Amino acid sequence: MTHSADPHSAGRAPARPTVSLELFPPRPGRAAPATWSRIDSLLATAPDFVSVTYRPTFVTDAAGQGAVGVRVVNEPNPAEQVVEHVLGTSTVPLMAHLTCIGYRRSDVVEIVTHFLGMGVRRFLALRGDPPAGTAPDQVAGELPHADDLVRVIREVEAEYFGDGRRHVTVAVAAYPVTTDHAQAIEVLAAKQAAGADLAITQVFYDAEDYAALCRAASYAGVTMPVLPGLIPLTDLGRLTRLESLTGVPVPSGLRAALSSARGAELVGRGLDATLGLATDLLEAGAPGLHLYTFNRTRPALDIISHLRLGGILSGSAPDPRVREAIERGYLQATPGRGPSFLRGGHRRPPTGGTSPSGHHHH
Repeated sequence: MTHSADPHSAGRAPARPTVSLELFPPRPGRAAPATWSRIDSLLATAPDFVSVTYRPTFVTDAAGQGAVGVRVVNEPNPAEQVVEHVLGTSTVPLMAHLTCIGYRRSDVVEIVTHFLGMGVRRFLALRGDPPAGTAPDQVAGELPHADDLVRVIREVEAEYFGDGRRHVTVAVAAYPVTTDHAQAIEVLAAKQAAGADLAITQVFYDAEDYAALCRAASYAGVTMPVLPGLIPLTDLGRLTRLESLTGVPVPSGLRAALSSARGAELVGRGLDATLGLATDLLEAGAPGLHLYTFNRTRPALDIISHLRLGGILSGSAPDPRVREAIERGYLQATPGRGPSFLRGGHRRPPTGGTSPSGHHHH
C-alpha cells in the first residue's frame, strides 16, 4: 500500500476490517532505545496504518491587567523523529496527530507544510488539551476548535499540491461516551463539513456506545467512517489513569475481573475482554480497529495475533486453539523478534519447531 492509499477513503470500503496502531514518541533518556525497538516490533506486524501522537510545548505569557495567556511554542517536536523513522524504515502508511489549541494560524500552516514535505499524507486533527490547571478559554490562539484545524489542513493541501485534487486524508476524534450526545454529534458534523473524511473514537468500553454514536451520526448526515479506538484491557492501572483523564469510567465488572487476577491469568482475562469488545464492534459494522498501544508491544501483538489468526476480522469468535498456537509461537520465536506469523501480516501460525525467519526493520 502506498502512503497516499487510504482504506477508509470515500467510496472504497475496505475488503476486510483494517487494523491500525497508535504510537507515542519515545521519552528522552535511557529507556529510549528500548522504545524504538518496541516501535519496530509493532511496525513489523504491517498494520494498515499507524498514527503518531503529538504533544505541543506551552508557555505562559503575562498579558497585562493581571491576565495570563498560555500559548504554544512552535519548535521541533519529538513526533517528527517517529514520523521520519516510520516513513524511512517501513512501508506502513503514517497518520500524524496535530493539535491546534494555543497555536497561531501561521505556525499550523508551517507545521502541516513541513509534514507534507516529509511525505505525510494523513493527519488526525485534534483540538488538543490545555496544560493542566488551565481552562481552554485561557489559551491564546487563532484556531480554538478542531474543525478550524481541518479547514487549515485542507487549505494548505490545496496550496501545496495546486491541482485541485485530494491528496490528504484528514481524521478527527469522536466521543462515544459523553454527557451531551447531541452536541458531540453536532461537533462531528461540523468537522465533516470542514473537510474531515474519517473519525477515530476516544476510549469506551461498551460496543453499544459505539453503535449509538454511529446511528446518531448517520441520522445527522455524517457519512464518514467511524473507526473505534480500542485500548488493550490488560492494565488496570492504566485504565484507572485514563478514567481520571477522560472521565470515562472503567466498568465495575472489568475492574473486578482484572483486580482479582495476577500474571498469566490477568493477561488472559484482559485479552478475553479486549477480544470480546473487538468482536462486538465488528458485528456492529465497525470498518476496522485502531489499537492504542502506549508503545507496549506484548498486549498489542497478542491482540493482533488473535484478530488475524482467529478469524475475528472475518467474523469468527475468539478461538482457544489459536491462543495455544500463539503461545507456542512466542516460545519458539527469536528473542526480541516475535513469531514469524506476526511479521508481514497474515501468515499462519507456526506448527513445527523451526526457527522463524524474515526481514525486520531497524
